[in-house]
Amino acid sequence: MSSHYAIPKTFAPAQRMWPGKTIDRSPAWCAVDLRDGNQALPNPMTPAQKWRYFELLTEIGFKEIEIGFPSASADDFQFCRDLIEKNAIPDDVVISVLTQAREHLIRRTFEALKGVKRAIVHVYIATSDLHMGFVFGKTAEQTKAIALESVALIRQLADAMPESRIGLEFSPEEFTDTNLDFAVDICDSVIDTWNPKAGEKVVINLPATVERHLPIHYADMIEGYMARQRRGDAAIISLHAHNDMGSAVAATEMALMAGAHRVEGTLFGHGERSGNVDLVTLALNMQYLGIETGLDFRRLEGIRAEIEELTDMPVSPRHPYAGELVFSAFSGSHQDAIHKGLDRREELAEHFGGWKLPYLHIDPADLGRSYERFIRINSQSGKGGIAHVLSTEYGVRLPRQLLVDLSRHVQTFADQQAREVSAKEVWEIFRGIYLKPEGALRLVNYWPRPRTDDPATIEGEVQVVHRDGEQRVFAVGNGPIAAFTHALRKLPGIPVFTLTEYEEDALGTSVDAEAIAYVRLENAAGEGFYGIGFGANIDQAAVRAIVSSLNRMIG
Repeated sequence: MSSHYAIPKTFAPAQRMWPGKTIDRSPAWCAVDLRDGNQALPNPMTPAQKWRYFELLTEIGFKEIEIGFPSASADDFQFCRDLIEKNAIPDDVVISVLTQAREHLIRRTFEALKGVKRAIVHVYIATSDLHMGFVFGKTAEQTKAIALESVALIRQLADAMPESRIGLEFSPEEFTDTNLDFAVDICDSVIDTWNPKAGEKVVINLPATVERHLPIHYADMIEGYMARQRRGDAAIISLHAHNDMGSAVAATEMALMAGAHRVEGTLFGHGERSGNVDLVTLALNMQYLGIETGLDFRRLEGIRAEIEELTDMPVSPRHPYAGELVFSAFSGSHQDAIHKGLDRREELAEHFGGWKLPYLHIDPADLGRSYERFIRINSQSGKGGIAHVLSTEYGVRLPRQLLVDLSRHVQTFADQQAREVSAKEVWEIFRGIYLKPEGALRLVNYWPRPRTDDPATIEGEVQVVHRDGEQRVFAVGNGPIAAFTHALRKLPGIPVFTLTEYEEDALGTSVDAEAIAYVRLENAAGEGFYGIGFGANIDQAAVRAIVSSLNRMIG
């Protein structure tokens, strides 16, 4: 795979200026999902699906929508008529319709537009040597003549519809594989033939119909075109990039740096072959840069789900911004950094002057996505991920050494299952290992009471089931926990143990929040055993945690 490919000649500018420029404003957007995107679906959308898709595009904020190719199919023709006759086009939205530069197709297109308030007729003709010479058998002069005759006809038919505002868009197909001087000449001549009225401009759409070059070439050609055009005063330079080499977003961004004004594309890049430029990624990249795009993707997950249903095409789980897994981390080191960053996100925002978190380049909440789903557990995960899952899903913040101990068990489970582990499964593993209310011991009740002669001393009465019988033992201590442990030591067969760690917390923030306690007991050999307990108050949780730990030690 190498030298036998006919690589198109790259346009090499004498002086490349655009790399020193930045994108500081949003382009005008034109969604071509209902034409370019629909043509590329294995199962084209039904009229009802196209109607809903049109509504969705207007809800997102698109002001220009290419709705189809009315002269090419009865469905597209009728869809155009329905939108017009049912007055379904918002006043601030302009529809666009595509046609080839052929007389009978142009006349049919105008039949579809009868009664429209505002529309753009998008006419195209192939201008590359490949298409002119080998597909259509035309010379450059013949191609230009056909284009100008078509534009003159469109102007004539538009003038015959004074109740409608009809604009013009012209595309030299495979612009990036067209001789640049010829592209400039034919487009300038189209504008001359259209003869724009005061304040009117022609959309000159310069498509990378097939992506055959690196992204820099598109920007070079756009910059070269704009430097050479005569009618720049009457032109809106539009981009239409395809994704055959996987670089459509980069190519479009560079071409915007080179001075283009408008972008055509589709949501999630649906289109022929490898697709069109993805407007979701492109617009959200600009939003990340602080540019107001006029498009609303605050409910991106809902938009993704609806587009998947309408098109019967899945969105990749790794799609930038919208993919199911794009804000998820499985790596232990990533999870630990994200967990720490989320805990300190207000401090980080103040320090850096805005959103800045490890491994999360934007705030997913801006897209309607929740923090709870960022970290997901598999065999690659570490203690940071497990801590995050337990904290966000269950309100549990584990002591570090208990977390280290738990992570070993979760990773073993994940290895055995060879799949992602759910938060519920992590919670069940946690409870199954460290919550042991029954075993060698079962706590029936515990009554801690201050001594009447010394209120600082607690008398503890413990009722347990031990060795298949119920027993009561008594002891004193300088607190409820000390009294309880002293009492347990009086039971026959209880091993020597030392309480080495004790922490307490609340599950939630309400006044009715359940208490949780974590303890670590060591046996005579220095081996440690963690236990947990839950209770309506911290004393109940603590003594239950001690019982859990002892049952693990004895078991």
